[in-house]
Amino acid sequence: MSEAARRANYTETLELAARMKAQKVKPNIGTYRSLMMAASSQRMWLDAWAILDDMIAFGLKPDAHNACSSDYIWRVLKKMKELNVEPDATTFSVLIVRFLSNGNLELALQYYHEMKNQGLVPDIETANRLVTSIAQSGYPRLADDLAEDFEAASVRRLDWKTSMSCLGASAEAFYIDGVKRNWQKVVGEAGMNPGEGVCLAVSDAAARNGFPDLVTDALRNMQALGIQFQEYHFAPLIEAFCRRGDLESAVKVLDIMQSYQVNPSPETASGLLDALNGPEPIDLLWGITDKLLQDGKHIHLTVLHVLIKASVKLGDLQRAIGAYKSLPEYGAQADITIFNSLLLGCVTASHRPLGDLLLDDMKALQIKPDQETFETFIFLCLTQNEYEDAFFYLEEMKAAGFNPGYDVYAGLVTKCINADDSRYSIALKEMQEMGHQPRMELKKLMKHKEGGQQSRNTLRRPSLDGAARRFIESGGIEGAPQLPTELPIKHVS
Repeated sequence: MSEAARRANYTETLELAARMKAQKVKPNIGTYRSLMMAASSQRMWLDAWAILDDMIAFGLKPDAHNACSSDYIWRVLKKMKELNVEPDATTFSVLIVRFLSNGNLELALQYYHEMKNQGLVPDIETANRLVTSIAQSGYPRLADDLAEDFEAASVRRLDWKTSMSCLGASAEAFYIDGVKRNWQKVVGEAGMNPGEGVCLAVSDAAARNGFPDLVTDALRNMQALGIQFQEYHFAPLIEAFCRRGDLESAVKVLDIMQSYQVNPSPETASGLLDALNGPEPIDLLWGITDKLLQDGKHIHLTVLHVLIKASVKLGDLQRAIGAYKSLPEYGAQADITIFNSLLLGCVTASHRPLGDLLLDDMKALQIKPDQETFETFIFLCLTQNEYEDAFFYLEEMKAAGFNPGYDVYAGLVTKCINADDSRYSIALKEMQEMGHQPRMELKKLMKHKEGGQQSRNTLRRPSLDGAARRFIESGGIEGAPQLPTELPIKHVS
């Protein structure tokens, strides 16, 4: 009978029970346990309940295992309490799995902690399911704590797939302790490759927390999968070195990228730019580039661009221009990205003559301006009292095939309104024709402008009624006095 119950063959167990009854063989607790297990496997909870009642009537006291076989869980728990049947590990495991199946993590955790307080340890399948469910629900720290708690109390270890769930959840949440622990379990102990998606998430988490070794290990696993490296694979490594304070290694990564036929972009070195948050880090990076140059190393243009952009960001235009002038010493030539950064610095400093010189340099190098160049130079023109050139470069921009953005038109409209220039309405109309609608701040400015205009018109020409207007126009009072026709004259006797 126990074998039939194990195979979930409820019909066979009932036939065996009928044969036992016909042969007057008394059932024992194992008989009822097999019957209830078979009934439970077929979700026959009413039958399981009837078997439990028959067992009690026969004079046998059920144990926790019998109770767990029922699918009608709350009635079973109540009956267990009535019969003073203490729950065992199997009872708690059934409860935890049931609540997890219903998505009730709170109750599953509640019974897990009650189980722990009674000195019981769940089976490995229940522990795997609990930890996995918690991790996939977005609670990597809790899942990791539960995994550690279970493995501290049990001689068994969780499945590597459970650790993989914890690894992915920890990486997405940038929970670096969970990332390191589960990476060791999945990659170090189980020898499994997490795949590119998880490796990229691990790289991002490690980069944010400054662990370049972990990023390198993730790159090694992606290389083992035969993945063709791209720019975004190396960017986390640069950021990790920068957060660790190792700017020299971050610079060297750019050369390593080229050995993989990957060209760095300005965004690749965003972590390096974030690290240059003051004059001291900028001077430190200059020293590193000079040292590498003396050692015969190639200095990538991206590093020089970062130095220029960081100087502009700090408002140190003089330092930025100095870096621009020293480019030939490093065997480099300015590109459109560097010119756009320098022009942005000119806007901040309202330095129009320097902007003109930079445009001349671009022409000499035959570098064509892009949309950012045009927009930045228009903003530079708008920083001056004489801003006529802003409209000229607006037309040049459109002639070059670029569509001016909202900010360009908003800047023109704002400048014209503040300068009391009637061309603001022309710029506003063109902005709307380009598909841009005025935003709240610009609407307030235009409303204030229109309100002021109406106020001036009111002061210049006040509204007069008929008699007052005739008085002004004739130069005096003419004609007989007239009383309002709507007011009747009362005669006093």
